[in-house]
Amino acid sequence: MRIIILTLIISTFALTSCGGNLDFGYNEKIARLFYSCKEKLDESYNKLLEGEYDADRTDELSYEMKLKEVQALSSYIKGIKSEVNALKPSEAAKSFHLTTIAYMTRITDGYGTLLVKYVDEQKKGARQALLRDITDEKAKIEVLADTCLEKQVEFLNKMGIKVADAQ
Repeated sequence: MRIIILTLIISTFALTSCGGNLDFGYNEKIARLFYSCKEKLDESYNKLLEGEYDADRTDELSYEMKLKEVQALSSYIKGIKSEVNALKPSEAAKSFHLTTIAYMTRITDGYGTLLVKYVDEQKKGARQALLRDITDEKAKIEVLADTCLEKQVEFLNKMGIKVADAQ
């Protein structure tokens, strides 16, 4: 449901941002970057649940590939976060901007760090504990994602675009 609303918001502004309004363009850009992070996070979490990151260190090649893959997630999100940091939000967009940065920071510093530990850990019991920690972290990130959407709706309403609350 949230993805559909976000997609509608992006589509609306893709059509209207051509008018030159910086807030419309800002919204379009930040929504695209946010959604890109969300897709990568969800893809990574699904791989985790399917056991794709359960690499045995004795299989050096597989282990190194999985480790590089999970490290690449944080690198990717950090790159996206740099793009967001480079944007100059209007006063109306500031709360949306800061919440989006917090969301991306949580992915890299929380989820990404735990995921690297998960791949590196070789004991089954310890991996299960890390999986629980990662699942808890993912839930916290989802709450932040919901907050981002709420802040985006507030921002759009300040711009004069009335959007129904997604919650």
